Amino acid sequence: MNCPLCGGRANTVASITVKHLVKSGDKDRVKDVNYGICLEENCDVVYFTADTIFRRNDLKVDVWYKKDADPKYICYCSRVTEDQIVDAVVNKEAKSFKEVVGITGAMKNCRCEENNPLGKCCSPYIIETIRLALKMKAINTSGTDRNNRP
Repeated sequence: MNCPLCGGRANTVASITVKHLVKSGDKDRVKDVNYGICLEENCDVVYFTADTIFRRNDLKVDVWYKKDADPKYICYCSRVTEDQIVDAVVNKEAKSFKEVVGITGAMKNCRCEENNPLGKCCSPYIIETIRLALKMKAINTSGTDRNNRP
């Protein structure tokens, strides 16, 4: 399945996800079918079928992987952003998934099928963000000695 606008790759999302995330004025346009979700960061299309397209401005939330998403939620259910996860790792010394969840409150109110634009659990994206944050932290500390001097 490819996006009808950009031709990019897409995944499938259940209509329940789309129904919960489109603005109230567009809810009547949501059909009870599976939708495609465009995975390309520079494309304005989020959800689509053969005859319906929902763009970023049709949704109540911004999609975290789209360019310039603000806020950039990783956990939509608990409203935890990428910046909060990075902060937990870089500034609050979290090293594990469990520690990040404890610090940020991620995954405390799980209703992913309704809240996450992908209609899936956010845990893989939290884990990926932790990995990136750990790499950032390693790069930032590799040029200093134990007394934090260059």
